[in-house]
Amino acid sequence: MNTIRSSYHPIDAAILWCDLSEHEHEILQVDLSQPGSLRKHFPQWPNLHDHVECIYDAILSGELPATYLGQPITSDSHVQRVYYSIRRTDLLVWFVRSLPDQRPAFLFAQNAEHSECVSLHAHLAKQAQLDFALSTLEELQQTYAATAEEMASLSTLNDKLKDRLDSLGIPSETSEAMQNRLIGAMLETTLGKNQNGKQQSIYSSQAALVQAILLRFSGVDGLSKSTIDRRFADARRLIAQVKRG
Repeated sequence: MNTIRSSYHPIDAAILWCDLSEHEHEILQVDLSQPGSLRKHFPQWPNLHDHVECIYDAILSGELPATYLGQPITSDSHVQRVYYSIRRTDLLVWFVRSLPDQRPAFLFAQNAEHSECVSLHAHLAKQAQLDFALSTLEELQQTYAATAEEMASLSTLNDKLKDRLDSLGIPSETSEAMQNRLIGAMLETTLGKNQNGKQQSIYSSQAALVQAILLRFSGVDGLSKSTIDRRFADARRLIAQVKRG
């Protein structure tokens, strides 16, 4: 029975994968740094060469994590292949994902009863879903932080613009409301009736007043009929609200 280990060198994993543990000492005598040395010395075990190269390819492609002295191995790493180290859990996951038809005995229990256990496939699927959800959550948090920062910047800019408008004497929303109150009060006074019920203005209606303004200030920017009607309507609506309390 093979002793369960926490990590393996690629050649160790390939020997176990090929069920050649009895020949391990003989195989490890070969200079493994030379490409093709396994095929040359052990033509009777062609799978040994194929399996170890399959493991090396998976490591260099990033499919199978491996380390050297605790540092991750990448395609740019300049470390002799014989020193690569693979964690047992990473090797098992790689087999499940990349070689599901291969279940070497040194990693997978043979003929064991697991009817009450969650399958590794199901676990990996759930783990992938969780990883995706966490990645999505992180992206949303980053988007929220960026949006919040942008809103804060816009709020600061808005405050600066308000201060600038006040310094230039341009009406803000507050001062515009005060102007509407004033306009509304003037309209009520000029177009309304006195205590005796007598009309207080020479203009019989708001429409007549608007027509007079247009005749007197023809062509003046901001004094179009639509603008005057809208401002008068806003002003009368606001003053009516004030009177109702």
